[in-house]
Amino acid sequence: MDGLELTFAQQTVAFMWSFALGAGLGVFYGALKFLRLTFSLGKAAVIAVDIFFMLVWSMSVFFFSLGYLMGFIRAYVFAGSFIGFLLYRLTAGRLLCKLYSPLIRFIKELLQKTCEKSKLIAKYLLKIARKVLYNINRKSESLKSDHEIKRKSHEVNKAKNKKSR
Repeated sequence: MDGLELTFAQQTVAFMWSFALGAGLGVFYGALKFLRLTFSLGKAAVIAVDIFFMLVWSMSVFFFSLGYLMGFIRAYVFAGSFIGFLLYRLTAGRLLCKLYSPLIRFIKELLQKTCEKSKLIAKYLLKIARKVLYNINRKSESLKSDHEIKRKSHEVNKAKNKKSR
């Protein structure tokens, strides 16, 4: 037997650990699903998150294979991680989904109320800013008109001085 060959025991252990890898990926997917449902990001975001998850899955299997199988990539690792993922999603994943559904509703309501309050605060601040800018503009016009009055009176005084000479 060559030194690069994997024993049946090593392959069995790697297959069992790939279940754990799949379950861990299931937890990660659940977290992504929680964020996706909480913030309702739209179809494009769902596609982007799913592509990201697939990249994470494939990189996880690759690094797992490097660590446990001396770089050999075996189909049973993909199968084991997929089975682990499914087992998690169909058992604990469903339970957690039922548990975090009320939490998602609470967060959405909290975000909605926060947005409403933020809009009210923004309107109030804009109203104040409008008044300040209006007063600055009035003051500026007042200063311009005062300057015009002084300039005209200065011209009148010059004209009187010319006549008196």
